[in-house]
Amino acid sequence: MNSAAFQAGKDKPPIFRPSQIVYLEHGLTRLYAEVVQFVEIRCQCWVRPLALVSQSDRFIDWTDCNRLALQDLRDGSDLMCPAVLFKLALDTDVIPLLSWLYSLDANPDLKAKAKPASQQLHQFIHIIWQAHPEVFSSKQAR
Repeated sequence: MNSAAFQAGKDKPPIFRPSQIVYLEHGLTRLYAEVVQFVEIRCQCWVRPLALVSQSDRFIDWTDCNRLALQDLRDGSDLMCPAVLFKLALDTDVIPLLSWLYSLDANPDLKAKAKPASQQLHQFIHIIWQAHPEVFSSKQAR
């Protein structure tokens, strides 16, 4: 669903439930997050970021964690974003990602080598904001 169709009233806005895993995609990067709350009156999602996943080639499988650039975001801040930007993640996409995240928890050496990703998350959200200004406008938020 694209935001223009949503604004024109052609599509229903997505409705998410707490604990669902969603993603926000732009180009070759996806932000995976867990829904904390769906704010129906504003059509916004309060999400807890899990990981920022990037690929260098469009033909790489999103489940191939060995060929993706993965950044753990679980210690970062929650976000509130327009729900229309999110898509529900498939279990087949999420299970390898969660396995990778939990392997970091089980291996302190891997976790120590993982780069802090707060700056990358900030840059990604800024790119999303620039790419979709219509869904971040005050008129859309009401």
